[in-house]
Amino acid sequence: MGGPSWPPSRFWQYWALAGMVVLTAAFWWGVEGYARFESGAIRSAIADGLLRFSLLVLTPALVAVWVAAAWFRRRVGDGGYWQLLGLVAMIWAGAVLVTRILAG
Repeated sequence: MGGPSWPPSRFWQYWALAGMVVLTAAFWWGVEGYARFESGAIRSAIADGLLRFSLLVLTPALVAVWVAAAWFRRRVGDGGYWQLLGLVAMIWAGAVLVTRILAG
């Protein structure tokens, strides 16, 4: 009866829900992007560069921002964290979409 309620805010519940989307998307693109890279089907230098950048930089950045939630939350607050995660997710999704369009 006397202990603090857990979780202290809904932040971690939303974080867990966002994690289901973030981790599923990152795993999906890691597998599909790597398969596209290994198949050698991408002929465009722009699509190849964007594919490599999204696999080597953007996907780990998306997962890192999700994982480092407690660190970011202390520095930028709840709203700032969700804006940061949303920004990284939109950049990642845009790169994936453009790569898929260019690669055909």
